[in-house]
Amino acid sequence: MRKFILLALAITGSAAHALMIDDFSTGNINDVISTGNNVLVTAAGVPGGFRYTNNIIDANPLNRSHSVIVTNGVFVSDSQTLVDAQAWVGYGADANSQFTNFLNLDLSGQDRFRFTFASNDLPATLQMQVFNSVTGSVLSSFYNIAPNMILTNQTIEIMFSDFGGFNFADVDGIAFFIDTTPSGDVVLDSFEAVPEPASMVALGLGVAALAARKKHKA
Repeated sequence: MRKFILLALAITGSAAHALMIDDFSTGNINDVISTGNNVLVTAAGVPGGFRYTNNIIDANPLNRSHSVIVTNGVFVSDSQTLVDAQAWVGYGADANSQFTNFLNLDLSGQDRFRFTFASNDLPATLQMQVFNSVTGSVLSSFYNIAPNMILTNQTIEIMFSDFGGFNFADVDGIAFFIDTTPSGDVVLDSFEAVPEPASMVALGLGVAALAARKKHKA
């Protein structure tokens, strides 16, 4: 029986698995601005080896600041009083050819992107963009990040089907956009591509049934 358990583990391990795109444990930044926008390119343990951030001020009536921070395993978009800002984070190439570090990622074994937020105080939205050098870029729908979730985890999943017929077997660039309302603060814990949960369950059940049948025949 032990060999069938090992076989099940081996097959499960070789099947589609979650790909951590960014756990924000490397490539620390602390980008603080009060007007305009600022783009940073930071070496990090992410697909392509670099994380691109764009810190964008939309409105700032009190001349305060907005910070984009990566530290201690979290990404933070931190607006001071009445600052209306956005944070853009990208990996690999982009549609404007500003960044051309093609990822060549094969995500055909996954079927969704998963964001795990550690905290969010005010209404905010999340949107994604995927890019391929052949077909160009595709944007997802907008997703609401629930407010009043102070130090309370929430997960948002963006299905690959939201990007139409985009070819996820060859992904050259990935980006996400967080748009907060004035004074809003968002803390993101991780960003990953994950397979359909049911496929893993079905695989496990199939291997277990095979092992049981072999044992019965023996």
